[in-house]
Amino acid sequence: MLQTSLHEPVLLIDGKRVNSFISGSLSQSGNKAENLNARFSDPSLEDMSLTNKKVELYLREEDGVPIFRGYIRQFNPSDKNISISAQDARAFMSGDLVPIIMDEKDNYDGYTVIQFLKEYIETQVNVNETRLSVETLHEMDRPIYMTGARGSKNPFKTIQKEINDKLDDETSVDRADINAIFKYFFEIIHLGDVSGLTIRKTRSLESSPDFIFSYKDGITSLSYRERSPPSYASGTTEGEKKEQAVFRYGNAPSGVRGIKKTSAKGSSRGELRENLISHVILGQQFTKEITLGVSKGYNIGLGNIIRIEVPDSNIAGQYRVTGKTLSVGNSVDCTLMCNNEPIVISDYI
Repeated sequence: MLQTSLHEPVLLIDGKRVNSFISGSLSQSGNKAENLNARFSDPSLEDMSLTNKKVELYLREEDGVPIFRGYIRQFNPSDKNISISAQDARAFMSGDLVPIIMDEKDNYDGYTVIQFLKEYIETQVNVNETRLSVETLHEMDRPIYMTGARGSKNPFKTIQKEINDKLDDETSVDRADINAIFKYFFEIIHLGDVSGLTIRKTRSLESSPDFIFSYKDGITSLSYRERSPPSYASGTTEGEKKEQAVFRYGNAPSGVRGIKKTSAKGSSRGELRENLISHVILGQQFTKEITLGVSKGYNIGLGNIIRIEVPDSNIAGQYRVTGKTLSVGNSVDCTLMCNNEPIVISDYI
């Protein structure tokens, strides 16, 4: 925990500083929009419609870029203060816009998801102002195509599913190597005046860490829980003739846990079974769910690699940041979630 002498958070609404900022909480998790809840008591804003106003949170006035930039989705004035709920600019892609209609005549066949996102953001989101920059969108090394997508769809949820399902496991050799299987995720990059959307690929846990935490340097609290790694994955082949395939891994000394819902595809049992390997191998990384309270690294991003140096050999090691919460007010509290991929109850047998 750091005192306000080091961090004096500043809240801006429509570029103007809120004079009586009380507190705020910021949450980041996976491929979801960043969320900010804040309270303040500024009389000049009481009679103002705040919906869709730009809001920015800086940990210090001298910071060049905010730790959060988004738009107010809800606000609630009371006799004592005003509370707001804001999301980053991805909110304009996930809820407010009319779903896109894709049929045999009008569709995005041949487009990559990056090309689709650029066109959609420029024509539907940035109508009267640039809410979300596309300058940070770069083509994936293994592109995902929109070919065959049909129906009435929410654009961002459609892309979210494609990104969540995609694995980079180029060869059959890679599929057996936990350090050669990677996932993709969305990230918001806060630039000087606007924020940009990008898609990143996870890094190997053997990469150089972005931050090192120990009880003497940065750790204020630590807790964890363990779960059994997946011992098998199952799926259904594509095409008219649907067949089941199962890939089993090891003898499950910690208990049987299966992955039933995967993005693995294959036209035959053999092809599908080979593609299931990556999902089981990747799941071996996510046996610990670590919650780490820290007093540094407040700007750390999702996907960053950290090293935890503690006496307990069962915890010491390198982890991937998968979530973050930040509370600001009279002090700053930051909690990191590491390697805690969500559990699906049906995974357990």
